Formats: sequence, structure tokens, C-alpha cells
Amino acid sequence: MLSYRHGFHAGNHADVLKHWACVLMAEYMGKKGKPFWYVDTHSGAGVYSLNSEESLKTGESKQGIERLWGTALPDVFDSYLEIIKQLNKSDQLKLYPGSPWFVAQCLEKQDRARLFELHPQDYKLLNRNFGGDRSIKVEQADGFSGLKAILPPPTKRALVVIDPPYEQPKEYDLVVDNIKQSLKRFATGVYVVWYPLINRNNKQNASEKMVSKLKQLGAKSTLEVNFWVSGKDEEAGMYGSGLFILNPPWNLEGQLKEGLPSLVEHLGQTNKAGFNLEYKELS
Repeated sequence: MLSYRHGFHAGNHADVLKHWACVLMAEYMGKKGKPFWYVDTHSGAGVYSLNSEESLKTGESKQGIERLWGTALPDVFDSYLEIIKQLNKSDQLKLYPGSPWFVAQCLEKQDRARLFELHPQDYKLLNRNFGGDRSIKVEQADGFSGLKAILPPPTKRALVVIDPPYEQPKEYDLVVDNIKQSLKRFATGVYVVWYPLINRNNKQNASEKMVSKLKQLGAKSTLEVNFWVSGKDEEAGMYGSGLFILNPPWNLEGQLKEGLPSLVEHLGQTNKAGFNLEYKELS
């Protein structure tokens, strides 16, 4: 359960999709002028070196953020890319942020963040990156349990990001159970569930089954986003990723529709790369 380290995967195509979308949502919530909470159930270390042994071993960033770096992209990517540039303090790409770092740059003084991470080494790094900020509370704890304990937030507005490693099959059910309980406590929160799209026997269609269950939980509106860099039948492994967003900002679908063709163009690995968006409202 504690073997997963995101440093091996930092900056890959799944990170690009997830973090770009998180920045768009955090910016939207900040523009409302009312305070909100950001909650991350599986925060990781917060910042990753693309020159680390872990990153160089897999080279996944070379198929992700490195393909976008220095490339002309639609304006909808500006804030996402600017945060990375500010972290690196130059146009040279050496560091890549995790979800907590991206969203923290979008928070205003009245906003708060609660970051959970169970892995002891990643928790130390996370605490080092954010421990000096009084508006951000870092806890070495199970994020699912932590989420239950803090909902509803005092602000009655929150962006909740849930992206477990999915190393164990039960994690898919844990996501569904936690979203179900969270909606009972706090029905109007914005909940973002990241998931891998995997073509491998032991996890075949596991994410799709999870999303099908999430759709039945009765959220007022949902947005399903899938982005794949190759075809499902072309190679065993993770061929893409997705986001299932409950109560998404009204403008998010249009922003993603504007930018996703560029991700297909630059990050697609075969001619079967593509994306789909599906927005639904309760009638």
C-alpha cells in the first residue's frame, strides 16, 4: 500500500491532464471572491525533480510535459505553464509540481488547504514544501479517513482532489464509497477523481466500472474527461487517463474542449490517440 512513489511518474501525460484541469478549476473558484478549501487526499511530495533517479529511470516526463515545453499552445494552458516556470525560476525545465503545488499557487489569503499523505518519505517532503504556510495544513494520514473528518468545510465551498495509486483493486471501491459519503456530508463540493486507463488483465476496465458507479451517486452535474495517448488494444499498460468531476465549474467543459486537441497533437503516441468529454445534469 505504501510502495507507490509518484516521483517515477511525475510530469507524464496523466499529470498534464490532471494538473491543467486542477489549475482551471482552482482559478474559477478563486474568481468568485468567496473563500474555499482545497483538499488533496493523496498529495505525494508536492514537487519533483525531473533529474532524479526515479524520474530518469522511467523517462515518463519525456512523453508528457517535456513535449509541451517551449511549444505554442492555446491560451487556456497559460496559467498551468506559468506555475511550472515560476517553480523553475527560468525557462529550463528541471522541477515539476504536484497537485498541491499547482493549486496552492491559485489560493488567496482567505483560502485554506488540507493535504494528506500517508507515505513517510513523501510526507516529510510535502511538509518541507508547505510546512511554513499557515493556510496549508499537512497531515501524515489516510486521505480517505481525513476527508470524512473535515466535511463539510467551514467555507461551504471546496475543491477535493482524489487520486490514489490504484495499486490494489479495493482502492476503486474505496473511491466510490468515499465520494458517496462525502456527497451526504457536503453535496455541493467540487470533487475530482483521477483514474488510469489500463489495458492489463488484472486491471482491465476497472476504472470504467468505477466511473459507472460514480455516475449513480446523484451529483447535480458531472463531467467525464478521458484522454488516451494510444489505442486500448495497441500496448499493455496505461494508455491514457481520465477525470470524473462531480459538480464541475460551468465553464470547465469549454476550456477542456479548447485545449484537449493540442494534448492529442503533442502527447499522442499513435494515430489512435484521442479524447472524449461527457457532461450530464440531473433532470
